[in-house]
Amino acid sequence: MYPILFSIGPLTLHTYGVMLALGAALGMLLYTGLAKNAGLDPDRAMSLALWLLISGLIGSRLMFVILEPSQFMRAPWRVLAIWEGGLVFYGGVAGAAVVGIWLMRRWKLPVLTLMDCVAPALALAQAIGRIGCFSAGCCYGLPWEDGWCAVTFSDPHSLAPRNIALHPAQLYTTATLLVVCGLLLLLWRRRSFAGQIFFTYGFLHGVARVIIETFRGDWRGEPMLGLTPTAWFALGLAVFSAAALVYLRKRHADGKRN
Repeated sequence: MYPILFSIGPLTLHTYGVMLALGAALGMLLYTGLAKNAGLDPDRAMSLALWLLISGLIGSRLMFVILEPSQFMRAPWRVLAIWEGGLVFYGGVAGAAVVGIWLMRRWKLPVLTLMDCVAPALALAQAIGRIGCFSAGCCYGLPWEDGWCAVTFSDPHSLAPRNIALHPAQLYTTATLLVVCGLLLLLWRRRSFAGQIFFTYGFLHGVARVIIETFRGDWRGEPMLGLTPTAWFALGLAVFSAAALVYLRKRHADGKRN
């Protein structure tokens, strides 16, 4: 709704960039608190978090460039302008997963325990970041004339279609992820095996994303069998996470019996 907070001469402060930074900062605080609660080395945990943040941003931006190459043909330098919007979550997941797992193994850190620490923080950071998407107008929803909570973008800098009532798809995601974050924190004290928090997040996020995708109006690739590539990725994440939960629970139960 307000893509630009303010401009002073050549300096322009984009709302998207502010919310992205705020989400990353609050997510980092939550992550380090959970890592400390789990008895992990706070310095190693912080170093890992920084690498995850960097690799996640690179991966999410690269995926956006792959999906929307026409935006950068005439101005390739805009690939670096992430403060204007244009990050794809699952590209970030892929980038952070590759770098994170490699570093955790190299530093001999407990992979599943650290993944459990990451999950609630990631949900919180995403939730705040989507408010930035709402401000910038990216990730917008389908037209929804006379919808009870429809929104209309009018700012000329908005990335969403202007003067059309739309589903507030970004805010659907924010609300869902705040609920997911709360559920994960409630589960944290009751977790019975390493990996339970992370794969619960993966399942909940995947299912929620498949549903929310049906309200999205922006381009996310050619649909296949009625689902966008993003929805297929989300569905795969949900199925894989459910299978991982069953496997880890069974392994935990077998270990207790033995």
